[in-house]
Amino acid sequence: MPATGTAIADRFRIMRIEANEQVMEAQRAAHGRRAEIEPRVVTAERTPVSREQIRASLARAWERTRGAPAPERALDVLTAHASLETGRGSRMYNFNFGGIKGTSPAGLTAGAMTHEVIDGQRTQVRAFFRAYRTLDEGAEDYLGLLQRRYGNALDAAAAGDPDRFAHALKSRGYFTGDETDYANTLRGLLGMPPGQRPAAGPLPDELDPSRFSTSVELARVLDAVSRSAARIAAPEDAEI
Repeated sequence: MPATGTAIADRFRIMRIEANEQVMEAQRAAHGRRAEIEPRVVTAERTPVSREQIRASLARAWERTRGAPAPERALDVLTAHASLETGRGSRMYNFNFGGIKGTSPAGLTAGAMTHEVIDGQRTQVRAFFRAYRTLDEGAEDYLGLLQRRYGNALDAAAAGDPDRFAHALKSRGYFTGDETDYANTLRGLLGMPPGQRPAAGPLPDELDPSRFSTSVELARVLDAVSRSAARIAAPEDAEI
């Protein structure tokens, strides 16, 4: 006998219930796996890398997570950003690309003294930062964080726009300093003067003073680099 409309509706209702139960079971399992990873505090250790290593690891992470090669412009901006946050890689700690606080997916965190701008004042605070076992692990979590919380920043990076990139980070609270200084620093690391769009390609090795219209402008950029690099601080009792 052909199924009636009521019978068909009942079947669909049962299917929806079963599907919802499967989703809920998957969510419970995922939550259980996360709960099993207990946060572990590790020593804040310097893990210096070159800018070429930063760029290569970002390229690998982008392709792994997005299934396609990273646009050159995106690599330019993201490498500049990681360079800004880690003193060109020389002050990277525990393979953390961007002063990312909290606990890594592997459950690792490192305590450190750092500086934040609070009520307009540069203040020393104790904080915990995500720690990683490898450079690629840090790169992948850095891109994942940008995708989850700062999607507009990734779009700006893909477009090669450091101003929009800085604004997207600032608007979601990624950094506490001055947005203009932050954007100027990114432009400087991209080898471009204020307001000019970056060309795709490898970043210059050094800031070129001739690209800045005044010595005051260059000093502001260098000061912003210094302040931002302090966000991933030395081990917790060290003074920045």
